[in-house]
Amino acid sequence: MAISREARTAVGAGMMRALEGHARRPLFSDPLAERLLTGWPAVIVANPALRWAFLRALERVGPGFYGAVVCRTRVIDDACRDALAGGVRQVVLIGAGMDTRPYRMPEMTRARVWELDLPAVQAEKRVALARVLPEPAGHVRYAPLDLVTQPVGDVLAEAGADPAAPTLVLCEAVVMYLPGGATDRLLAYAAGLAPGSRLVLTYLPRSVHDDPRFAGWRRRLGLRTAADPPELARRLAACGLLVHADLGAEEHQGLLRDRRMGVFAGERTVIAGK
Repeated sequence: MAISREARTAVGAGMMRALEGHARRPLFSDPLAERLLTGWPAVIVANPALRWAFLRALERVGPGFYGAVVCRTRVIDDACRDALAGGVRQVVLIGAGMDTRPYRMPEMTRARVWELDLPAVQAEKRVALARVLPEPAGHVRYAPLDLVTQPVGDVLAEAGADPAAPTLVLCEAVVMYLPGGATDRLLAYAAGLAPGSRLVLTYLPRSVHDDPRFAGWRRRLGLRTAADPPELARRLAACGLLVHADLGAEEHQGLLRDRRMGVFAGERTVIAGK
């Protein structure tokens, strides 16, 4: 059976998080990430020599890619804790992939969580979760979603989400793969969020998208949509969302302390609120 690009992306990000669990000073704790892996990714992560060889090869092919993924994970973890500590009790993961936050973060277990993703990706994840969790997570609900054809708000309404409740919306490594119309629909949903809501979204800077040095990388990953920080801030402001932080490679370097690791500048994380 052919594996979709979305499924490969989800597994790849999960593998990066699992590898970070073996670092001497990991940026975050995600013990579930490794348990969800199967096949060759699981073999590589479990073997010290293979981990070393894989990370060396990855750094040659995509300099700073690993650093970007693990740093954004830490940034988003911190943003989630901040929002939940502030009283948000409803969480929406758009393009959830193999995200383990609803299961590994104690703060998430006290919220109502909706995971939205393509049906095939979601089905694969639920099989993996059933294999490693002792029982289903009662606070998590799943709703299939194709962002290209379905409005997020309509899908959530049918799934039982409360549109009047302050909501934390996570959209990690999704927007850059969408056509412009789908991004517009996603922002239209964000415009209708209740006061007190937070949006955490990663995006591709236009300066990187338009750089001919990254043309091959952009084609291989299928990246389609980009924005620069002021442009995105204006679009979010039009949706009633104020940008609290917009973090990229320079800010991520501060998380690494004395770890010698490159961070690719091809993705930024914006945190905005109502």
